[in-house]
Amino acid sequence: MPTVRANDIDIWYELHGSGPTFVLNHGWLGPTDGWPESVYELAKHVRLLVYDVRGHGHTTAPEDPDAYSMPTYAQDLRALLDELNIEKAHVGGVSQGGMIAAQFAADYPERTRSLVICDSTAGNGLDEGPGGEWERTLHTYFEMMEHIAVEEGLPALCERRIAYDTENDPHYYDHPEPPEERQARDRARYATLSMHAFVGTNRAVRNRPDLTARLRQLHLPALVMIAEWDGFRPCAERDHQLLEGSRFVLVRRAGHGCDRWRPDVFVPTIVQFIDDVEAGQDVAGEYEV
Repeated sequence: MPTVRANDIDIWYELHGSGPTFVLNHGWLGPTDGWPESVYELAKHVRLLVYDVRGHGHTTAPEDPDAYSMPTYAQDLRALLDELNIEKAHVGGVSQGGMIAAQFAADYPERTRSLVICDSTAGNGLDEGPGGEWERTLHTYFEMMEHIAVEEGLPALCERRIAYDTENDPHYYDHPEPPEERQARDRARYATLSMHAFVGTNRAVRNRPDLTARLRQLHLPALVMIAEWDGFRPCAERDHQLLEGSRFVLVRRAGHGCDRWRPDVFVPTIVQFIDDVEAGQDVAGEYEV
């Protein structure tokens, strides 16, 4: 397995394809092997870089919870790009991966060819609108999850989350994958994660910098993609307005995690965006797919 020493940890990564480099950051608790096979279709069009974020999969999981933060994740990615001799890349991510991508673009705009934020947010509760309200709710939810995990263990937390989702998500059974497959994948993710990595990554999401004020200063091509039924939707709509000249894509009939809900849309949308950026075209616009 390819691993490099970067930012004082061992980072596991994969490189596929050729062309302009696109870095795809995975979501919370979802290491590289959690991507659906359809994601690798991207490698037919770009040089795809995927890697296990600090605390996940085969990458080092520091025991100190303070070793996890969004700025630290961005530093890890910068160090990984340095080790791979990649000067500049299109940088994106889904869910927590979108937060990492936004942090990287804000901290290292000179290393960012374009930004892709999918089913995610660049803020953390400072906005008084519906986006900020959702972010504050998310903060409370993550705080509760840490408490349950520490008191009852990660397997118990996983079962609680599954029960909550099946009872409260009105679109739970609209997902294209059978519930048994999704639940088995969730249980496997919690089973392979250490408690210190869970706590560290949980706090990294909870205590991330609010980047909304910095988005206005980012003068680079950006794609904001959001699922119709995703709770992050008001955050995405706000971030699109803050990112001058960005492209907004609303993915119909999908919930959180477009890559699994609508693989027929996820890859083509990203490919078209990167193609337009590479061709020097104006990417601004709003679309529904």
